[in-house]
Amino acid sequence: MNDHIQLLKKQVRQLQIAVIGCLSILSIVIFSAFAANNNGDRIIRTRGIVIEDSNGRDRILIGAPIPYSPSRVRTDTTLVRKYWSKNFPDPDQYMKWYSTYRNSAIGMVVMNEEGFDRVQVGDKVADPNTGQRMFESAGIFWNDKEGFERGGAAANTTKDGKSRSIIGVDNHEGEAVHLMALEDGTNAISINGEEGHLLIGSSKKDGQWFENKKPFTGMKYFDKKWKLIWEQEMKRKGN
Repeated sequence: MNDHIQLLKKQVRQLQIAVIGCLSILSIVIFSAFAANNNGDRIIRTRGIVIEDSNGRDRILIGAPIPYSPSRVRTDTTLVRKYWSKNFPDPDQYMKWYSTYRNSAIGMVVMNEEGFDRVQVGDKVADPNTGQRMFESAGIFWNDKEGFERGGAAANTTKDGKSRSIIGVDNHEGEAVHLMALEDGTNAISINGEEGHLLIGSSKKDGQWFENKKPFTGMKYFDKKWKLIWEQEMKRKGN
C-alpha cells in the first residue's frame, strides 16, 4: 500500500508542475497579445490558437473548442489504427468504438513531437483513447508518451447534475489510485491491486462505495467482483 501512496504523491507533484506549466503558457500568450496592442480595452477575441515548435510542428492547441490540427494523432483515424488498435484483441471493433469517442475539448491540449496528446486542461475534456468517460469532466488530465491516459484531477458532473471531485492516477493496466469526494458524502482513497480493491475513508449512511447502511469510517477490502473480504471500522473508545 505504501508503494501506491508514494505513486499518488509522485503523480500529484507532476500535476502541480503541469498546472504551473499550462498557466505559464497561457500567461505568455495573453501578455504578448496585450503588449502588441496598447490601445482599446485590451481584450483578446479569437476562436483558436495553435502554437508551433521550432520545427513548425503543432504542439499546443487552445480554443473553445480547440482547433483542428493535422499533426494530432487523435483526429487521424489512419494513425489511430496504426498506433492504438493493435493493443486490442479486435482492432476493427476498437475502431468502431473509437468513432464514438469525444476528441474535442474546451481549453488547451499539449502534444508531443509525434502528435500524441500529453496534457489537456479545460471543460468537457476529450475521452481517453480507451473508452468514453462516464461523466462530463472539467479539469486537467495527463497521458503517457503514446497518448494513453495516466491520471487526472477533475470536477465530474453526473447525468443528474451532481458533482464529484476526483484525483486519479493510472498504470498500464488501468485505474490504480483515486482520491475522491463524492456527491453521496463519501470521502476516500481507493487503491486497486491485482486481487481486489482497498478503500480507506468515511461515508455517510447508505454509501454506495463502502456498501454501508450506517455511517462508516475505516477500511474495507473487496475482491475483483466487489465481494467484501475484510473490513476494519474505526470507533470511539467505549463504543
